[in-house]
Amino acid sequence: MFVIVIFPECRYVRLHDNVNYVAAGIILRGESSETEVLLIQEMVYAGWSEVREESGYVCDVIELLSLEVQGSGWYRFAFYCEIVSGDLKTQPNQESLGAQWWSVDEVFGKKVKDFLPLLEQGLAYRRAQHTDVPRILPLNINIPGLFIEFMIVRYSLDESRIEVLVHKSIKNEQMLTEHNQPFPTVEFGFEYFFAMVVSKVYRHLLEEGGNVVFAPSHVVRIKCHPNPIQSLAHGLSVRLYCQHKKSATKAVIRSPRYHWIPVDDKSIRHQLYMEKHQYRPLLKML
Repeated sequence: MFVIVIFPECRYVRLHDNVNYVAAGIILRGESSETEVLLIQEMVYAGWSEVREESGYVCDVIELLSLEVQGSGWYRFAFYCEIVSGDLKTQPNQESLGAQWWSVDEVFGKKVKDFLPLLEQGLAYRRAQHTDVPRILPLNINIPGLFIEFMIVRYSLDESRIEVLVHKSIKNEQMLTEHNQPFPTVEFGFEYFFAMVVSKVYRHLLEEGGNVVFAPSHVVRIKCHPNPIQSLAHGLSVRLYCQHKKSATKAVIRSPRYHWIPVDDKSIRHQLYMEKHQYRPLLKML
């Protein structure tokens, strides 16, 4: 693994010790003005619970909608889900007080700032009827640290050609699919905020840094598996989609370890989520 060494790494990563992951599932039904969202009234006795326990429904996780990062040790994953089977739970028990379908219009009227962006993401995903395969869901792989991968993509002025910044060991586009980590990657410790790490790596890689590359707003791969509980490898690796700003020339690379290569094969572009039209989960850095 080729890792940019500009930050001290963390000694270990363990859930509820120095990192926390929150998962939210958006479940919708109905069409147009009759669209409803499933809301759960929870007792919050336990640290976590399942949709089936809370609502009575068995659900499939379809797609990652967004990743929200606060500091460097708090991450919220929002997923779009669909009901497979089950019946609505209406009677309270020790797990929850019950669940209920609410009109989306009524929920928007509540102005719950923390939840409404997630609902908007779910509605937008549903309207678009995405069919991209493979879908972007976290890969269950133990990660012994905190890592960010930078997939910096440059489109030509007419958007017919694509180039990407990779390690010098990657000689051609075919090697992008053969290597697990072809893009610039950084490891960092908990004392550094996620957003600050992104900014500093931009400046480390390219002469003009953030002046030539947009701030990352989407993710294209996540590896994270906070299990078993005694493990010290509950970290994560996030691959960011970073778009080079439109210009006639490429940004000047500061580090000799990297170079630009063209990506002409459309199947490889699609596999790595480089095509402009492809769906990519949102990234929000707080």
